[in-house]
Amino acid sequence: MSVLALPTEVVELILINAAAAGHPESIAAFSRTCRAHWELVYGPSDQHLWREIFLTTFDDPRVTGGGPGWHDAIAQRGTHHKDLFVNWGQEYRRRIWAARFIRRQTDPGAEVWIEGRLAFVSSLERDQGNTRALDALISVIDTAAPCQPRFPNASVAVASSYPTFPPLPQAMGGPSNGIVPVGPFDDTGRAFGQALSARNMAWLQSVLERGYPPAVTVRFSGEKWEGGIAGQYLDEEDFRQIQSAGHLIACTGFIPVPHREDPTAPPADDTPADHLPPLDMSEEKQRKRARRLARMRVYNMRYLARERHWGPYLPCAEKKTHPSRPSIDDDELLQPILALFRFTPQHPGADGEHLQLHLEDEEDEDGEDGEDGEDDEDGREDGAEEGVMEDIAGTQFPPPDPPIPAQLRPDWAYLAAVRTVVEANLRETFSEENLSGLLSLDGLRPGSAPWDADQYRDSVSAITDNANPSGKGKEKADDPDEVEGWDWAGVTGIWKRCVCWMDYRDLILHNYFFQLSGEFEDPHLAEAVRIVAMRLRVKSYSPSNVAGYEHLPTIHVVGETTGASIAGQPRQLRGTVGVIADGSVRWNLQFSSVEGGSEDEWVSEGVQLGGVASAMGVLGMWTGARHERMDPLGPCWAWKVG
Repeated sequence: MSVLALPTEVVELILINAAAAGHPESIAAFSRTCRAHWELVYGPSDQHLWREIFLTTFDDPRVTGGGPGWHDAIAQRGTHHKDLFVNWGQEYRRRIWAARFIRRQTDPGAEVWIEGRLAFVSSLERDQGNTRALDALISVIDTAAPCQPRFPNASVAVASSYPTFPPLPQAMGGPSNGIVPVGPFDDTGRAFGQALSARNMAWLQSVLERGYPPAVTVRFSGEKWEGGIAGQYLDEEDFRQIQSAGHLIACTGFIPVPHREDPTAPPADDTPADHLPPLDMSEEKQRKRARRLARMRVYNMRYLARERHWGPYLPCAEKKTHPSRPSIDDDELLQPILALFRFTPQHPGADGEHLQLHLEDEEDEDGEDGEDGEDDEDGREDGAEEGVMEDIAGTQFPPPDPPIPAQLRPDWAYLAAVRTVVEANLRETFSEENLSGLLSLDGLRPGSAPWDADQYRDSVSAITDNANPSGKGKEKADDPDEVEGWDWAGVTGIWKRCVCWMDYRDLILHNYFFQLSGEFEDPHLAEAVRIVAMRLRVKSYSPSNVAGYEHLPTIHVVGETTGASIAGQPRQLRGTVGVIADGSVRWNLQFSSVEGGSEDEWVSEGVQLGGVASAMGVLGMWTGARHERMDPLGPCWAWKVG
């Protein structure tokens, strides 16, 4: 019997099963057999066939965007997630193309010399193709199915009773629609001893089995940052690629290129003298270089700027190809602080001697300077706040206001460096098993952090009922700037926050020699790492000023670090959680001094990874709350445990 004689419904079912079996190319091949088949596949305007094909492999994008009370709030507004328009065919073909492109790029058989260095990559469509493929993978993360609510043990009252890291999200969430078993499998294909994963995350993990395209990976594990430490000299295409790659690396971690034992020699028409020595592509060396580059970026004191709101954001109202701030001579920038440490820079003289740096360590400093560390005021420059600017005539005038949330966008290249540094530090202390819940790709799913749906129902109903909400809602206030809301970001609960910092003296040394000697290679260089517990709760809500996200009020939070600091006292904290220009969730937390009082000493700026209330938590940076000229800085990572 000819295929043409089969009922249309039967042919469609065959195509759907071909996609479910992992053979999407069969659909395109079938459509090329004759005009009638092409019309069957690509002709219908309702896209019912492509919807069914799409849902064999991916989560339904119409149900994404979850979080505590999210769908209850949407239902009470009279909208329905099924109303969202999705171009099923276009999105499916985009993702399948991206998977094939990345698998070709990561095939060890594809080899080419790039800038004189060996990398296993196809040169065809390298730049634009990489960006297009990476953006498709980001869409897979953005549309992952939410996790089911989980119910933490209400009898646990102290932070010390909670785990250091979140458990596997899929193990906590339990079975639901849109999840698939993830190996190991027996010979018959039956899974045993496996966790349950969202379809999007299972597919993403399979696509990245051999990592990212090597041309992308080398950007984050080479010998230097192309386009400057902050990427300020990149052209538009390279800037887009490094931001897309950074977004994915921030979510998945750095993945080395699989090592080949038989690297190929340079092309015959090139001579060795024309090229630098090839990079050592062993996984150990790749991780070492990636960590070094990441340290250079996250500990770059010049990164702090008002136009970034002193956080991991792209400079506001500036072209990305220009430096984020006017260049300042190293001596001018560092002389005040070098004087405190008795640094004496020796500039080259007539005899051409190299730059030297002398350190007179006559005054012993106690310990390391860090956010929660021992010497919070080591080497500070008093009175160096950015509170006043001065023109050429000496007239003082107030500085411009920092960007508002509607102007902020994440700097994913910086956040990728934060992930690389903090993860490397954690791996030196904890086992893979301990970290599995934090690093699981399912931790990117909305609502994968611990939360109890019952605690949010009254608060959500208050949005439409205009009643005083109970639980996580706020009491009705007289302040006109406050509005009714609910804890849509899953703020309330117990959090763990990993903070990393360098000794302040090392920080200055490495920033000063930064572009002269390629520091951060010192094998004895160490970072202090501390995991601190936090208890957060909602104080109030205010309107969002970000277009398209007016339904998500800014959450004002208060809390305290639940563990004693070095000085013996917990820090009080306050801050906001809200949406910024691209829809990302921004976390701003300010920490009081250990002596108590109302003055803030440190501030943390971060961006939520994955969906709202994700188990993977918030990546960001910390620095001084007063934004003084020589403030230290460092990476941090926070996640919810209860």
